[in-house]
Amino acid sequence: MKSYFWTAVFLILVAAAVYVLVAWRPAQQGAPGAVPSSVTFYCGAGNSFKATFATSSATLFFPGGESYTLPQTLSGSGIRYEATTSSANLLFTSEGDTGSFTNSASTTDFRYRTCMAANVAPSNTSGYDTYTNLGKTFTFTFPTNFSAAGTEPGYGPGWSVAATTTGMVLAKIAVPMNFEPGTNFGGAWFTVGTSADPSAVATCLMNPMSNQSTAAQVMLGGIPFTELKFSGAAAGNRYDTTSYRTVRNNQCYAVEYTIHYGVFENYPAGAVKKFNEVKVQNALDKVARSFRFLP
Repeated sequence: MKSYFWTAVFLILVAAAVYVLVAWRPAQQGAPGAVPSSVTFYCGAGNSFKATFATSSATLFFPGGESYTLPQTLSGSGIRYEATTSSANLLFTSEGDTGSFTNSASTTDFRYRTCMAANVAPSNTSGYDTYTNLGKTFTFTFPTNFSAAGTEPGYGPGWSVAATTTGMVLAKIAVPMNFEPGTNFGGAWFTVGTSADPSAVATCLMNPMSNQSTAAQVMLGGIPFTELKFSGAAAGNRYDTTSYRTVRNNQCYAVEYTIHYGVFENYPAGAVKKFNEVKVQNALDKVARSFRFLP
């Protein structure tokens, strides 16, 4: 009889402990059912919007004072909020840190189609902002005349240039064409991507275009990275990429930037000047070398 009594007491204590752990477990930021939280989504070209998440809805705030509260709906992956009004269908989806908002009332407004949630704040260095991803696992600084941007949501090969494996872009910075006006400069971008695909991890430190360049070792934020350089071409355009790679927690991380420009000889004589490639490369390399993982 006593054994039954103490068994019952033990089970009651275990149930109480589980209840306390569940009841007091911190809510995930932005997760459905969590304590309401607000994040900013950056979409490039200076466009951004804020999203505040409640138990079963999200309210989106746009520059100019527009706001929409959308109920949560079923989603195959990520989260989905949607509402139909008398004049339009409003849709907001998010997966990982990416987000996308569309308003069917406009078929030409793509400002908020590819966005990324992040914490962007002024840096201690004048003319620079500090970018910290939403999960606070890494940070870097970038010039204020560059812009935090987004990418297509979900998993895909775009996590790194020339990748054939699946991964996800965690951060993106865009460099506008007017950074080098009147030249053959076509823009540039900086990304942080990762993949846990076993093939990506196994080949992480190998050049995807191995016949183009040898690897070098550098330190970013006190962590050893392998520096890879390679180039691509298509329809009169050139794409020069510098990629810093490391394996961390069984994932391949690619901290990289790509410079896009047109073949100078293809322009009419006197139409443009050659862009200052060293200037662009130095600016982007400074961003890359400011990268560091957070504790």
